[in-house]
Amino acid sequence: MEKLCSNSWGFTLYKVDGEKIISVVFHNSFVDTSKSFKLNNEEEEFDFERLKELSEHIRNNYDLYKDREVIPSL
Repeated sequence: MEKLCSNSWGFTLYKVDGEKIISVVFHNSFVDTSKSFKLNNEEEEFDFERLKELSEHIRNNYDLYKDREVIPSL
């Protein structure tokens, strides 16, 4: 597992076995949790700003991404 980049309290991008996986921080009232998701081919090419936007979109639209969730989270 290789850490590629991160945005504090937002996301961390990893490369695991040739796949890119984004770990997104979900902010709950008392406890912050992280959930990890496999990126598709298009998302793997995103720059830092687009990854920030993607992490926000995942956070606000979890149901759209849950089929790509990596369990357990990284």
